[in-house]
Amino acid sequence: MNLIQVSKSVALISFIIGTILFSLFLYLGESQIPIMIGVKFVIAAIAINAILFLANLLLSAIYVENRMDYIKTCGIILLNIPIAIFYLYVILSIEFPPKG
Repeated sequence: MNLIQVSKSVALISFIIGTILFSLFLYLGESQIPIMIGVKFVIAAIAINAILFLANLLLSAIYVENRMDYIKTCGIILLNIPIAIFYLYVILSIEFPPKG
């Protein structure tokens, strides 16, 4: 397996695990267990995805003939960011509802 395949697989796995943890939070109703697991998962996912992102970015500068493949893979990795922000927004809205 090359770096591009590994990066795409890790991005997909990160999305799937994050979505499962988010769904558990919604299903269990404000339970602290999914939040604690989720925070640890997010920290690990950020570290792993950042390393893979930087590696793909570096290789896109070195291997010009495969530059677009590396850049597309960086984009796939970055797609998890708005999804994670949405999940965080929903969780914070549930945990700390707006007063008004």
